Amino acid sequence: MFNKVALLSFFLLSTFSLHAVTISGKISYERIHPIHTGPTSTLNTSNITVEPAKEVQIEAINASGTSVASTHTDTGGNYSLSGLSENINVKIRVSAKMYKNNGWDVKVINNYNNDALYVVEGAYASTGSTNSLRNLTASSNDTGSAPFAILDSVHQAMQKILAVDSSVVFPALKMKWSINNIESGTYYDGTDNIMLQGDQNGDSDEYDHHIVIHEWGHYFENKLSRADNIGGQHGTGEHLDIRVAFGEGFGNALSAIVTDDPIYFDTYNTSGWNMNIESATHETPGWFSEASVQRILYDLYDSNNDGDDTLSLGFKPLYDVLIGAQKTTKAFTSLFSFVTELKNENSSSSDKIDGIVGSENIATIDDIYGSDRLNNVIDIVLPLYSEITVNETFKEVCTSTTYSIPNKLNNHKFVKFTIENQGTYPIRVEQNDGSISDPDFTLFKASPFGELASSTGTSSGIEEKSFSLDAGEYLLDISDSQHRSSACFNVTVGEVTSTGSSSSSSSVGIALPKNILLSLLFILSIAFLPAFLIRKEL
Repeated sequence: MFNKVALLSFFLLSTFSLHAVTISGKISYERIHPIHTGPTSTLNTSNITVEPAKEVQIEAINASGTSVASTHTDTGGNYSLSGLSENINVKIRVSAKMYKNNGWDVKVINNYNNDALYVVEGAYASTGSTNSLRNLTASSNDTGSAPFAILDSVHQAMQKILAVDSSVVFPALKMKWSINNIESGTYYDGTDNIMLQGDQNGDSDEYDHHIVIHEWGHYFENKLSRADNIGGQHGTGEHLDIRVAFGEGFGNALSAIVTDDPIYFDTYNTSGWNMNIESATHETPGWFSEASVQRILYDLYDSNNDGDDTLSLGFKPLYDVLIGAQKTTKAFTSLFSFVTELKNENSSSSDKIDGIVGSENIATIDDIYGSDRLNNVIDIVLPLYSEITVNETFKEVCTSTTYSIPNKLNNHKFVKFTIENQGTYPIRVEQNDGSISDPDFTLFKASPFGELASSTGTSSGIEEKSFSLDAGEYLLDISDSQHRSSACFNVTVGEVTSTGSSSSSSSVGIALPKNILLSLLFILSIAFLPAFLIRKEL
């Protein structure tokens, strides 16, 4: 009986195998490379290479439009779809999607077509009765290759992370690209989306490795590290808010680290641009410069020793700080918090780290708040953080627009304070220098770090709001929504019992009773006392 069952099973399996075939092949895309002529970069349509579409989704679609088999390519673009019925018509569909369970989920979608997933398909053909080979190449002629070029840049960035942390799980990400993205700008929106320009007659970013990875870097900071970057327009020669300088400098440096290519480029149809992240001219270097940040980070990483760069840490020490101490720092994320923690974790390299930082005209960094800065900026910029005592008024917290607005150096001023006992505390920011401004503030808990609330009323010259606060450390971000050239404020947390100031001062006076009647009697007594004494003498 057993032999009959075994024979029947063998017969059924053999019959099934005779009616199942495999389709395999290779999926590729065409990449257009840039050409750099001095500081100008454009796409060179005479330099197109065929690259593998790495780890993308593959499906066999039958005549009814149903997926009958699916898999994904390997890192060489190869795929194999097995178990297909023989002699049925199917086409191969390649989706611009990379998915791995508990790994990643990245797709390129058309934001001008209801966020439809980009696909490339072959023609319908019979599976036949034997295994067959079907290759597909996404062409650059009809922009079919663009979504796969974008995915390739993201894949390269993820592999850099995975090389130092194989356990990392990347949250879902949507790359929104269209040839109609003409004035959309290229940016990460702070959630799950990256928007990419696709203007085929102007600025298109699908083949710009560094641009795509820069924006992916903002996603990485937001999802796996921490980014306090307030965004906005920025340039390498500008005096930026320290949070912006670090965030944008990091994005630039990461693109060079991932590609091991320091030539950062952005191609336009005829007049794109490029810069050398490692060796560009030092234009207004300092702790407020994204160019200084990008050079420092890249020099810490790379193996090319030059000038004050005698250190090659590689990527892992930088990554460890980004996902660790930088993520939990009590200060706002900046070059100060990053370098302080990098030195703490790599103490044997502190002197060499200081040397790289010092080459950007930045004094030794020893704390996360950027204390003891050299005064190479306007006076009212420093200190970067003012520390106030609860129930005191702190004077002379001043914002300015010397370096433009709205995300430039000193548009925002930072105040730190400590609450000893849980309770309700009024926070008051009041202008003290005359001309009308409109102060706003945002309150943050320093540990665990997080934004708690904002106060953005429209009352001229004053902003006040009460909060229930637990014991702990806090930060205030104070700004002037009127963008006056200079505005100075008194800052109070709690009920005022005394006055503190950035400069020492003292005063002498008489405190009057709070009761109005008693105050009047007190004043009258003082007024008539001399007359009474004179009368007594007479």
